[in-house]
Amino acid sequence: MARILFGLLVVVAAFLQATVLPRVNPLAVSPDLVLVLLFLWATRHGVRESLLWIFFTGLFLDVLTLDAFGTNGLSLVVIVLLAGPARHRLFHASIVVPILLVVVVTIVHGLVLSLLRGVVPDTSILFPTAIQSGMHAVLVPIVHVVTRRIDR
Repeated sequence: MARILFGLLVVVAAFLQATVLPRVNPLAVSPDLVLVLLFLWATRHGVRESLLWIFFTGLFLDVLTLDAFGTNGLSLVVIVLLAGPARHRLFHASIVVPILLVVVVTIVHGLVLSLLRGVVPDTSILFPTAIQSGMHAVLVPIVHVVTRRIDR
């Protein structure tokens, strides 16, 4: 049941992120809700399951954003690689480690996504990515509570 609820949450977040947020957000940078959701899920579950979620979510995002197939999925693989340290039982008691890791994941994800889209990263990409990582740092405690409730 937890996986079904999480899947529905990811689909809703992807739709919001691709359609609604760009229209209603007054800022030029929008938070990547799917990235935060998948990262927090990957910190609580295994690599195999996380890669499966990332594969299907990446394909779904490719369809929604009209990117080439595999672009979003490959850029989201960074989540599984960097969620490894947060999987240790020692880090489950504190939210600080996931917040710091989601900042790093956001920056690396932005760089990889821009390279896969054929854009050479420069300062015009780094500044919005830094702002987005700050948004994600604020979102992590809220999304953390939601994913923990779903996982029970």
